[in-house]
Amino acid sequence: MSGENASALAIDTNGRGDVDEPGRRARLGAFLRAKRATISPERFELPIFRRRRVPGLRREEVALLAGISVAWYTQLESGALISVSPALIGRLAEILALNALERAYVFALAFDALGALEGVLPELELLSGARIAAETFEDEIGLVLRAHRSLKIRIYSALMHGTIDLLEPHLDEASCPIGLWLHDDLAPARRRDAHYTRAARIHAAFHREIDKVVLAGMTGEAPQVERLIAAPSRYVIASAALERTFATWADTDGPQPRRLLASG
Repeated sequence: MSGENASALAIDTNGRGDVDEPGRRARLGAFLRAKRATISPERFELPIFRRRRVPGLRREEVALLAGISVAWYTQLESGALISVSPALIGRLAEILALNALERAYVFALAFDALGALEGVLPELELLSGARIAAETFEDEIGLVLRAHRSLKIRIYSALMHGTIDLLEPHLDEASCPIGLWLHDDLAPARRRDAHYTRAARIHAAFHREIDKVVLAGMTGEAPQVERLIAAPSRYVIASAALERTFATWADTDGPQPRRLLASG
């Protein structure tokens, strides 16, 4: 099973922000187990002395790499209600090679922030390998616009809940949902389109405005945050321009329909 498929199976998008803590921890444990099975010991140059009954890293190896006890990590994977820190979850995310949205998901599960991710849960599933077909290019653009709006919801929720420090590492222009689509998944023929050049430029500009918002949020400058995210700020203007560019692009003729972000 590929890492992408394991992620799709592990991410449960049926629930929302009303999931209780035992439910969240159970999901977190299931997700960690699924991701652990996709990581080869060779990635960390770990010795293999005997045949392994299951693929991926052992719990003992993850614990060793994370600098924690095996018993403690076993409890975490079992869904136990034990205390965790952002630094530890960050280390596990690195060891398990989580992408940006998978990181957001585990942080939400660990720190009771699923409500802040309500709008982005479909995109978490989408970008983690779920086989979601886009029948037309217009459908692709529709999914991308959902991802853009979900990102804005997450930013706003993180600002309101004071969790922008957890969100900040996942806002890189190239690894957000639209960045992944523009730079990795979009058909090569589309990248020669003038609409692509404009979308990529405006997307980069939007992320420069996100950086300003995040910085203000992390330094506790509430009045500045309000100015940055309220109309007619550059953040709002860039977001609207990006949506208009994608909407115009969707109306153009193009290559044959293709599958968006399908797992291999």
